[in-house]
Amino acid sequence: MERRVLRRAGYAAGGLVVVAGAVIALRAADTRTEGRPPPAPPVQTTVKEFAGDSALVPKPGPRPEKPSGLVVVPGPHRLQATWSGKDPGYDVQLRGEGGVVHNQLVADNAVQFDGLEDGVDYQVEVRAVDSYGQRSQPSTARERPSTARPDESRYALVDHFDGTVVPDPARWRLANNAACARMSRGVGDDTRRLVISAACGSESVALRSRTPLQLKDNGGELGRMMIETDYPARDGQLLLGLVPGPADLIDSSMPPGTLRVKITAETVTLPGAEPVAITRRTSLSSRWELVLRTDGLSLWRNGARIASSAYVPPWTSATPLFEFVGPPNGLSYVGIDTIGLSSAETPAFVPPPRITATNPARDSKTELMKGVLGGQLRMTVRTTLREPMTPFTVEVDGRVFPARPAVDGHVFAPSFRFPIVADLPADALVLSGERKELRITVRGVTPAVSPVVQHVDLELVPDPATRPSREQADPAPGPATRPPLTLAAMSTTFLDASGQAIKDNRFVTRGRVVLEVAAVGAETQAGLAGLEVYIDTERVAGIPTAVDGPGIAGQWRIALNSGAFTSGPHSLEVRSLSTDPNVAPGYASATWSVPG
Repeated sequence: MERRVLRRAGYAAGGLVVVAGAVIALRAADTRTEGRPPPAPPVQTTVKEFAGDSALVPKPGPRPEKPSGLVVVPGPHRLQATWSGKDPGYDVQLRGEGGVVHNQLVADNAVQFDGLEDGVDYQVEVRAVDSYGQRSQPSTARERPSTARPDESRYALVDHFDGTVVPDPARWRLANNAACARMSRGVGDDTRRLVISAACGSESVALRSRTPLQLKDNGGELGRMMIETDYPARDGQLLLGLVPGPADLIDSSMPPGTLRVKITAETVTLPGAEPVAITRRTSLSSRWELVLRTDGLSLWRNGARIASSAYVPPWTSATPLFEFVGPPNGLSYVGIDTIGLSSAETPAFVPPPRITATNPARDSKTELMKGVLGGQLRMTVRTTLREPMTPFTVEVDGRVFPARPAVDGHVFAPSFRFPIVADLPADALVLSGERKELRITVRGVTPAVSPVVQHVDLELVPDPATRPSREQADPAPGPATRPPLTLAAMSTTFLDASGQAIKDNRFVTRGRVVLEVAAVGAETQAGLAGLEVYIDTERVAGIPTAVDGPGIAGQWRIALNSGAFTSGPHSLEVRSLSTDPNVAPGYASATWSVPG
């Protein structure tokens, strides 16, 4: 009874405050003086242990054993560390002459430190971290980055992305769906790398080489392509493609003759061959080399052959595509150290203008591109409409030009990417408006029906007699950035007394059940302060996970007395909170039912 009276009194007092506040606000408005909003409450970055009457929370056990088998491998401006262990996560520190240089929380058995000084000694310290943030004693090793690189003599074109302009637009073009990705020189530790950041869902992003791969028989070897990158991530894909035509973006409905190698964290698949299992090396840069020979293909990783196929391409020239597919959340960050090709005949480059396929309106202010003899539009279109679409046409400044498949024989199919090209004469390269943009409209065989233009680029033919205008070039995009750190993804499972999962979360009898919460981390995670469990919006449990420092991932089992809840459905929400106020909380929810 006292509690009810106090609550009512509190509500009444709150009502008086609100009313008074309203009066004050009105008076303030009358006198035209500025009011200040109340300060925002502090972000929660700690969790206190708590167990309601219906819950029993787990306790920390002994501290974990220190990791074993620590190995540190040097490379140019970097160190790669690997170790053995099955702990939820690891706290990895890199120490230099001035103390701790880097500190990473990882849910993997590997980490790579970039942007280091060659020839300088560093010490790597790795501590195991359990579900409660308890840390082991460190495993340590010392090493210094090395300038040594693998043999690159078989590559005519090698780009280490350490020049004055990164990326060099005369060599590399980024193709993606509706500008969902960016590429640039990295920042911070990645300043000696090319980086690509993307939020493209399950769609691939392609780094296109303007230098075609020309096949020539050299003692049985026809050609090769190479990329050194930290991709694929745990749930991503790296695709090495060779397309016999001017294509920028492709998918599973590939143009005829396309050679495509699929690399995941655990398998590789070559054309004409079954998938081959490989050792997972996420978080670390690997050098992938695809070698084409007169008797088939072979794929190499860090100098060791891991897969082969009898497939021999029917063409002698192709467009190299380095494609990246993101994880389920669609956020990708790719670090690229080196790319190599066995041919180096790069066509002359003229920076293209800004191109838009969403603003076909003609503008009163127009001008012709300078310093060019013409160009080829390279487009990727898609539509879900199941009606005749081909042949496609492209309208530019009121003139219509035919578009054809980028590769002869490629048949358009609804819902799939379809690369097409159109040749434009110099007098069709009309730039409109203040933005000096080339405005295009792509149409199907029925003029009223237009496909979605996922990507468009323009390869221009320079005019030797005049020079292009820099003012007409598309400005460079902003820098690629790393996605923010997140907390490990959570899942929940209800278990019965025998430890078996309860089907559909429908309890058969009243009594004790176990709620199992699992947080599975990726390569690098934000620090975990703890978990809070709510049932029907009421907090029933709190589990701190930062005993010695931030937790990373783990598993926790909370005992619940289902008899304390009314019969019928109930809602469950588990919140994970970070030690970093800038990291968003994580959530996992479920519904469950108590029998009558």
